[in-house]
Amino acid sequence: MTGKRVCPRTLTAQTSMTTTANLHEHRFSFHGLDLRYRTSMPSLLSSATAWGVYSQRDMPDAGSQLTIHFEEVPDRRAVPVSLSSSARRLFSGTRPVLGNSMRALWHCEILEDGGRLLVDVRGQGVLMIDAQRGNAQGYFFRPSAMHRDSLDMYFRYALSELLRPKNIFALDSTALELHGRGVLIAGHSGCGKTTALLSLLRSGYRYLSDDTSLLWDRGAGMEVLAFPATIEVADRTVAFFPELRDASPSPLRQGIYKKSFHAEEIYPVTGARSCEPTMILFPQVTNMPHSCLEPLSKGHALEALMPQPSFFQNEELAKREFLALSRLVQRSASYRLHFGLDVLDLPSLITPLVERH
Repeated sequence: MTGKRVCPRTLTAQTSMTTTANLHEHRFSFHGLDLRYRTSMPSLLSSATAWGVYSQRDMPDAGSQLTIHFEEVPDRRAVPVSLSSSARRLFSGTRPVLGNSMRALWHCEILEDGGRLLVDVRGQGVLMIDAQRGNAQGYFFRPSAMHRDSLDMYFRYALSELLRPKNIFALDSTALELHGRGVLIAGHSGCGKTTALLSLLRSGYRYLSDDTSLLWDRGAGMEVLAFPATIEVADRTVAFFPELRDASPSPLRQGIYKKSFHAEEIYPVTGARSCEPTMILFPQVTNMPHSCLEPLSKGHALEALMPQPSFFQNEELAKREFLALSRLVQRSASYRLHFGLDVLDLPSLITPLVERH
């Protein structure tokens, strides 16, 4: 693929030094919200740098502020968090981080204390998230030895929890846009979400997110919001796409579990900021020579979209999230995609239906 590479316009980054010695503050405009990231550790700056790749020119709305503060501590005993006697354990064990991808597991203990969520990720750090007040703190053990993908993952998780009270909910899906119409591709790890994403992306669709999308329920309408990240691909996915398989030098970087790249590094399209959801695809990989679509009922689509329980079971937020997902499936056409071996021909099957809705 050839053409001009244009970075998606999703965030505006401003860097400033606070009055506290060595404390760096990065300020972003994230879909109109004032998002501030603070740290005094150079090894933790990569989380802000990754978001600075995606920028927009508008300034955040006054009063809508979210703050994420990451720091290094020597061990769990040094975490400056005190819990009340009413703190209760919600979970202890192993579970996925974001979405339902089993490639990234947290061995963790989860506690709730007066509306705050404490996530003790054994061996790596502790997150304290107060979604109602719009702030999150992360305390990490030896962050300089952690892979950048891990730090970005913690940043994205903290942000997704801070967005929930604002009726912005994380979905286990990739998201693209074509002529203002949004396409969500949802499902479990290994079902073909990213392969379908790349097949549509290379045909002119615009990129919003990979693996985790954001749904904003505005009451009168709904929007899918860009939640940019590097696109992670397994070797079997790379094999389908010559622009990934045959490029020299390779654009792919090795991550913790898979290889990854930024969408704008490969595909000559701008990233979309938001769009109205039009279609939801639920892929299922098959060995058939040709892919086909099966209409999915609203009830089955809603059941398939229901997220894993949140770490913090806030009844009001859970109800609002359920209503948002219900409205999403009512307004969108849903299909089971029986994903065959004709991967590069997927746009010829999907695009006519997108343009029709």
